[in-house]
Amino acid sequence: MASTGKIAQVLFENAIETHEHEEAMLGLVDYHEPDPEAMQNGENFVWRPAQQHAPVISGWDLTGKEQEIIEETYPAVLGTPSNDFVEQRADKMRDQRFWEDRGKESGRKQATELNRAIAAAMATQGSLVIRSNATSGYNFVSEAQAIMNERQGMNNKRCFMLNDRDTKLFSSDLAARQTLQGRPESDAWSKGQIGANIAGFDVFTGSFLPNLAGGANPATTVTGAQSFKPEGGSVDATTGVVTNVDYRSATIPVAASAGYNVGDKVTFGAIQSVGLTDKVATGQLMTFTVVAKPTGTSITVYPKPIAADDAALTETEKAYANINTTIANLDTVDRVNIDATNKSNLFWDKEAVEVLGGTIPAELFKQFSGMKVISHTMKNGQKMYMVYDGDIATMTFRYRLFTWYGITIKDPSRVGVGVTY
Repeated sequence: MASTGKIAQVLFENAIETHEHEEAMLGLVDYHEPDPEAMQNGENFVWRPAQQHAPVISGWDLTGKEQEIIEETYPAVLGTPSNDFVEQRADKMRDQRFWEDRGKESGRKQATELNRAIAAAMATQGSLVIRSNATSGYNFVSEAQAIMNERQGMNNKRCFMLNDRDTKLFSSDLAARQTLQGRPESDAWSKGQIGANIAGFDVFTGSFLPNLAGGANPATTVTGAQSFKPEGGSVDATTGVVTNVDYRSATIPVAASAGYNVGDKVTFGAIQSVGLTDKVATGQLMTFTVVAKPTGTSITVYPKPIAADDAALTETEKAYANINTTIANLDTVDRVNIDATNKSNLFWDKEAVEVLGGTIPAELFKQFSGMKVISHTMKNGQKMYMVYDGDIATMTFRYRLFTWYGITIKDPSRVGVGVTY
């Protein structure tokens, strides 16, 4: 019979190898591992700064026109570990192939769960939306390009992931395009890439994309005129307590919110998006995503609607505008995803999505009675851990194999969902 240490090592190595081979989403988003001591003191979340915006002030004499700097922030959260926790008696530990297979399956499930969790966060929290009956894959993808370009958001690396059925629908069109000839990166192709630089996107396929629930448009209305401004953190002058503000969200009073789903994509009246740089209206309705329903008469949406024509805002505050005019009393709230349910496709900018990695004090755990710890940093930067021990009274071996991460959609206005009908 193989030694316990050998069994553990075999299982762990197979889990790592399979996880790295199955990886799809993590390499297409930002990965960050914060200081573990700071995360402990911060209860496993940390406030991080968002991109700043600055006004352009015309004129020779700028006396009295000095502006502040607004540094918006968002909370990046570290979730709970994803585990494989097993106990086996000694008579189940004789076949090394059995443990190789278990390691492969554990790594596969860990990778799939990570992919699923990232995709689910994108589908729920991304604010861009396409609903299209296009039969051309290029036309479908280029609609996302047009939306993102006209919003003038930062462009680091854009990715588009198609579900299996829409991959089938668009595959013949995409396969005929020049960008696919020569298989640009053989390693990327083995991980689901089906095209490079198609309308500015690297295009992938994924079987783990979620459904987007919808339904008939509830068409409720806004209650009262709405004015929002960008906010940074504040410090209480008396106590010195720091208060942070999540720059992404706004809560809007409505006549009734019961008919909406978290994840719905909505518009308000005829409100249009604007280019983030030039503040010119795009001619397209601004879309938002519902992230919460605090009461029966309110919805919380991403991103916060900041109007370029809001007279209550300073020049610096207007530099953060993402809509052309303020949301007015009785503006209709219209749901865009009007299909009862539809398989989602996702598109995003790499820097708009962030995965935080967690770290445990592995050396400290090794000091616990009878416990062994193995850890490894995978090529994507994420750590995998395996903790194991034995019980002589029951002749059993236990192991806990896990990864630890959290997912944050740090810029919902650069993440979107596309559906076909």
